[in-house]
Amino acid sequence: MNPTGQNAERREQDPAAMTAEITHTASLEALLAAPCPDFPVLPGVCVLEYLRASAEATPPAPGLRWHAVDRVRFVGPVFPGEELTVRLTWQRSGEDEWTGLATASTVRGTAASARLRYVGEADR
Repeated sequence: MNPTGQNAERREQDPAAMTAEITHTASLEALLAAPCPDFPVLPGVCVLEYLRASAEATPPAPGLRWHAVDRVRFVGPVFPGEELTVRLTWQRSGEDEWTGLATASTVRGTAASARLRYVGEADR
């Protein structure tokens, strides 16, 4: 689940927040399509993995590691082969802690949103 575009757009809004956008092409392995061969859809856990991979491809600070998914909401399907655009806004939520507010969208609109928490070296 690598980003299709290696040059993610990054804009610094202020010292405590930054935004990145990455576009993926959703894939669906044959095993995952088997339960619904007439209506293949990317499982929610795979969409969440795209959100996590996007966050880790564009960290706001060095040395961060994933700590928790504070919230996730799935609101629309993602079909195999579709482009999935992840927009991520980082916010500092502690001295060595960052929260990534991530939204995954397709051409039909929002597919999922999540709040991902990352911690740095001091919290290890």
